[in-house]
Amino acid sequence: MSDPEKDRPDTSPPGDDRTRIAPSDPAADGPAQGDATRIADTESPPDAPADIVQPGVLINDNYRILDTVSAGGMGEVYRAENIFTGDPVAVKIILPNLARDESIIDLFRREARILVQMRDDAIVRYHNFVRDKGLDRYCLIMEFVDGQHLWDRVKQAGALDADQALVLLRRLAKGLAQAHARGVTHRDLSPDNVILRDNRIEEAVLIDFGIARSTELGDGLAGRFAGKFKYIAPEQMGHGRGEVGPAADVYGLALMIAAAVRGEPLDMGTNIVDASEARRSIPDLTGISHRVYPLLQHMLEPDPEMRPHDMEALLNILDDPSHLPARYRMPLWHARPAPASPTTQAEDDVTGSLGRLSRTSARSDLDSSSPFAGLEPPPPVAMPVQKTRKLRPWLLAGAAAAVLTAGAGAFLLRGDPPAPETPAQIAEAEPDDLPPLPARDIQTRDGFLAEQAVAPCTFVSRIPTGADAGKLGALSDQPQSFDELLRAYSGQFGTSPAVVFARTTQAQCAALDFARALSGRVAAPPALSLDMASTISGESVSGRIRELRGRSLWLFVVSSRGGVYDLSSTAVAQADGSFAFDFGISLAADEAGPQPQLVMALASDAPLASVAAAPAGSNAGTLLPLVMDEIRRNGGNAALDLALLTVRPDLPPEAEPDEAEPDGDAAPGSP
Repeated sequence: MSDPEKDRPDTSPPGDDRTRIAPSDPAADGPAQGDATRIADTESPPDAPADIVQPGVLINDNYRILDTVSAGGMGEVYRAENIFTGDPVAVKIILPNLARDESIIDLFRREARILVQMRDDAIVRYHNFVRDKGLDRYCLIMEFVDGQHLWDRVKQAGALDADQALVLLRRLAKGLAQAHARGVTHRDLSPDNVILRDNRIEEAVLIDFGIARSTELGDGLAGRFAGKFKYIAPEQMGHGRGEVGPAADVYGLALMIAAAVRGEPLDMGTNIVDASEARRSIPDLTGISHRVYPLLQHMLEPDPEMRPHDMEALLNILDDPSHLPARYRMPLWHARPAPASPTTQAEDDVTGSLGRLSRTSARSDLDSSSPFAGLEPPPPVAMPVQKTRKLRPWLLAGAAAAVLTAGAGAFLLRGDPPAPETPAQIAEAEPDDLPPLPARDIQTRDGFLAEQAVAPCTFVSRIPTGADAGKLGALSDQPQSFDELLRAYSGQFGTSPAVVFARTTQAQCAALDFARALSGRVAAPPALSLDMASTISGESVSGRIRELRGRSLWLFVVSSRGGVYDLSSTAVAQADGSFAFDFGISLAADEAGPQPQLVMALASDAPLASVAAAPAGSNAGTLLPLVMDEIRRNGGNAALDLALLTVRPDLPPEAEPDEAEPDGDAAPGSP
């Protein structure tokens, strides 16, 4: 309902894209071409001339027409003003060739009755419904929203970025949640049914509830198809049971957002046959930012039972991305959908445990240049036979590669993580113009140790508790001398502790660099402890996190092959304020000998959106620099504690190579 510029070029989506209303069995008339408006068995060609109402015409002796805004499948929209108050209004007038069609008149009447229920800034407001005697046509009087249609904005300024898409998604989801709460389903979501008030995405307004369905009023369509081929849900075409409810708006909203971030609609077919076929699997979302496509995948499930059931569920995921089932973090659009058993569905569902830990904001700065865009999971391998004293049922569930089943409390290490991006690629994705981390306090032991010169891929910290309390723990991919470090340490603190050295892998260097970068700064680290320092492949691992102090938690493992696995949802709050966790771990069949795993707990004031966007098994060399960028952007108040977990294959002790075990206590200064 914006004021169009004169001689503005056509910016409509490719092909005629108006709302269609057709018989419930359109195939009876043969495949419909394009998106021309269809009413029962009659067709109104998209280029049919309309009797445009001229400026100056009075509607119902109250509203003066100023100019034309748009023409849709059932009516024309005009900008007008109330001649008594001067207030701007939008007038939607039924098309002349439909003015005697009682079913269309009823749709107009129903739209008025639906809009009068709506009280949300994201939904256009209704003023009046009248029959103008001079035109002999019905008119709907609504709020005039001054701004661009979303599709005009995309065509003129380019596709939306991930930030803008998430803002728009949240805004429209909130408005639709209000509609759904009143029993109203829009059913016609598309970029040309959204206006950006004052051309601001955060002020988007939904219009055109002409084919909305109300639980009170029905749908007025008598079983006929209605909507746009590019944006309708499978159930609007009769798929499944054909029951159209809030989940249909979830699907339509996903297609709208996908079109806005791509700059063009997804290929969802231009006729009944093609459109139906395109909705049998999750559509191809190649090129869409990883900050957006995991959620879009969930919203675009062909089965409405697999989608967020309504907008409240969608908003819950936007507020806390841990509620997004883990399977959607990796591209699924090349696979056919398979019915999920109740067991596997339960394993996919990440429930509310992480909601207490990591309230991740919708905003993040990963974009379509992120190395996670289009990241494919490693190939699946067979699940090894489990022999364990504490075997959990969830250890037997699923054999997918690098799959995190956080709701069940387990992850499986499988295959090699993707290679890290080059430094140039990472710099392209995020310019290094971020604020620095807070200065280290070198008066503290950890701050002092982090400032010392050591070999690359080395992290040294003081062991605060346990049998080795007071000693220095050193992790590195190579043996080395710590004589210089100990001399400096003794000079600063007057003591020369022993060094407990443990060997890590080169693939874990990014994790050690990450830990060293955060060590000894302003934020106090959490306290992470494991109930055991080593385990056998297939067993469960438990531990506890203390000193979180109300901050957001990211609990994760960096495998010996450099894959990052999020375990945050396994952490459960305890009465004493700590968090207990329990997960299962299995090595890949080709991993021989003990394998070091780095269990890490990161506490931060601000939640980490980049973590929620990362697929399970993401390469530490790619993910952790991006997490560090986000920490710097959020002010740098984050701290980390880590523990080394050694996982051994389930082999007889005599078959295990002795030299593969991490070293124990070492003499001061020696590896």
